[in-house]
Amino acid sequence: MMDRNSVIGFILLSLLVVAYLYYNQQAQEKYLRFKAQQDSLARAAAGVAPDSLHPQIDTTQLQSDSSAILVANNRNVTERLDTIDNGVMQIVFTNKGAVPKQVILKNFQTYTGKPLLLKGNDFDQLSLLIPASNALPLHTSELYFQADTIQQLADHSYQLRYRLPLGKPDQYLEYVYIIRPHDYRISWQIHCVGMNQFIPPADQQIQLLWQAQANHQEKDITVERRDLQLYFKTSVGGHSDIDYFSFIKTQQKNFDQPLQWISLREEFFNVSIINTSGTFTGGTVQAQLPEQDPEIVGQMRAVLQLPYSHQPQLTYSLQLLYSPNDYALLKSYHIGIENIIPLGYGIYAFVKYINKWIILPVFLLLGKWIGNWGIVIVLLTIVIRLLISPLTYKSYLSQAKMKVLKPELDELRRKYKDDQQKFAMEQMKLFRMAGVSPLGGCVPALLQIPIFFALYSLFMSAIQLRQQHFLWVKDLSTYDSILNLPFKIPLYGDHVSLLTLLMTITSLIMAFYNKNNMAAAGNTGGQEMAFMKYMPFILPVFFLGFFNSLAAGLTLYYLVSNIITILIQLVIQHYIIDEEKIHQQIQENKKKPLKTSRWQQRLEEIQKAQTAAQQRNRTGR
Repeated sequence: MMDRNSVIGFILLSLLVVAYLYYNQQAQEKYLRFKAQQDSLARAAAGVAPDSLHPQIDTTQLQSDSSAILVANNRNVTERLDTIDNGVMQIVFTNKGAVPKQVILKNFQTYTGKPLLLKGNDFDQLSLLIPASNALPLHTSELYFQADTIQQLADHSYQLRYRLPLGKPDQYLEYVYIIRPHDYRISWQIHCVGMNQFIPPADQQIQLLWQAQANHQEKDITVERRDLQLYFKTSVGGHSDIDYFSFIKTQQKNFDQPLQWISLREEFFNVSIINTSGTFTGGTVQAQLPEQDPEIVGQMRAVLQLPYSHQPQLTYSLQLLYSPNDYALLKSYHIGIENIIPLGYGIYAFVKYINKWIILPVFLLLGKWIGNWGIVIVLLTIVIRLLISPLTYKSYLSQAKMKVLKPELDELRRKYKDDQQKFAMEQMKLFRMAGVSPLGGCVPALLQIPIFFALYSLFMSAIQLRQQHFLWVKDLSTYDSILNLPFKIPLYGDHVSLLTLLMTITSLIMAFYNKNNMAAAGNTGGQEMAFMKYMPFILPVFFLGFFNSLAAGLTLYYLVSNIITILIQLVIQHYIIDEEKIHQQIQENKKKPLKTSRWQQRLEEIQKAQTAAQQRNRTGR
């Protein structure tokens, strides 16, 4: 059954869902209107290829400078590549710049089945910008380091050492990388020895240039660009704060506060730089979405500042992170980087606590026991429905009482057909006498609001669902498509999702079933109900377009939830709730002394005053 308050709750839930989905759809469409020429990075790079957006060393202008000598000394050096496999990553290092040239995550593939590269294109760059006596800094990415052989340490970690001489034996720049087994982090130590004789005294910092490109690796590049964000953690006076910006909204940002880490978050993966020995004192970031290239999601260029104190020896300890967006994994690093996973944000940020403390632990626990994540979602749906089942039962019980009171409500409606306020007062009085809560049918619908937004955030970002099969669904992290259309239907899309169709059908079945119960309970009167009774039929069709492009895992949850709701209604109404006993209980409640709360007394006084005022107005006329 669905009484008036149930319908109101359902409509309220639906409107909030529509508002939330509309907001996300607008964000997706906004990037389509984003123009590269509006980006300061693109303007600065007008007329050049994407892989040349960073300044290059012009050796013809530096022949008399120390940096020119370094470049000249490296002209005859060839590139050397070293590959390290730690079980979860395959990392290719190059002595040119002494940085990782390619990083492949071994346990993952792209949507098309290719190796998943988080680093390995011409745009990517990692370079120290060392101040020199001329105006332009020295770019280490342009220089060849002396490479040591790979060493395996006692704990089975790999160590790789690079050194760049700076003209004298006691002047050099040294990189030491340590790669631990089955770890997505690369420890990076930077040793500056004797560089105080090389760096001008007026310079108080060394800059770290980081260029990164997110490539198209998932099914829907629209979603990839929507989810492309830059997260960063600031630290001031012992207080830390984590913030982010989206590439579709921000093209440039200056950091005026110290940074502990900065992370390029893609839909399911991230590339991050972490300062484990202190903080970056500041920096700038430029971002762009190159729409002209369908294989590139986005590009960014960050310049981070490392403080330099002109000591004879100075060491910076950093970490390079190339990892999946796995909440438990990132949380184990204890630096707050798990917050790059959006378990709840915006006006619905409060649902992240529901995810962190309730839904996500249950979700991961079920995943440990069961190998199929589709079955996990089905079981999670059952668990959630069991948790709210007491409220659901009370809702159906309240609706059954409303059905029993139908004859008396009809009599009141006929008696006060010309005085709605008087009818409302007598109706509330009848409810109190019978022990019926008029809001009983509203609570379960309202409870679904935070649950929906929590599950939306979880299923749209859970890497556990990525490329996981269930029945005909090939990937639970994106929409299931049984038919690709040669055209695009407004508010629907260019494909047909079978899960969404089934969810819509079950929603309509519920609407038809509840319509009959509303009629039996006498909730068809009034102009407002004439409108409300059609909403359960309109909204499922409206949601057909929204859910058509959402993650199949989310749609599967609501399909199973609809089926469970139908079964629960049938069982409770036909086998648990006895209307004759309810009628007897109501009659007994009427015999008890009527207790009125202060709020109810105040409401009755207001209604009586309004009724008296209306009567005086009629008499005056």
